[in-house]
Amino acid sequence: MVKQLGLKRPMILVRDNDVKFTQEFDDTLKRAGITPYQFPLQSPLMNAHIERWIKSLKHECLDHFIPVGTKHLDYLVGEYVEHYHIERPHQGIGNKKIMNASLILDEGEIHCDSRLGGLLRHYHRAA
Repeated sequence: MVKQLGLKRPMILVRDNDVKFTQEFDDTLKRAGITPYQFPLQSPLMNAHIERWIKSLKHECLDHFIPVGTKHLDYLVGEYVEHYHIERPHQGIGNKKIMNASLILDEGEIHCDSRLGGLLRHYHRAA
């Protein structure tokens, strides 16, 4: 069971032109209420942002585990997504958090929260 992070249910799936995405695949998505969007031919840079995010997921999380089934994989990805959106500072937005942007304190005791057995760590000051 994947944790809900306050994110909206996906409504669009952006995909490339790989032959593995058949019409049956698109029909299954449509029945689930998801609109498939296919990239135009010969547009390799349109997928760059998601490919970078997937690289981060693999390198920072999945390369350190051997998932034992889909529930375990869902748990690992869910923990990483929660860390990525709620705890991790992002350089592109001035080292602020994407979600849960609370006041940053300059003083106070520093605490460390960890996920996945200490693989993902987050440091913050106590209020």
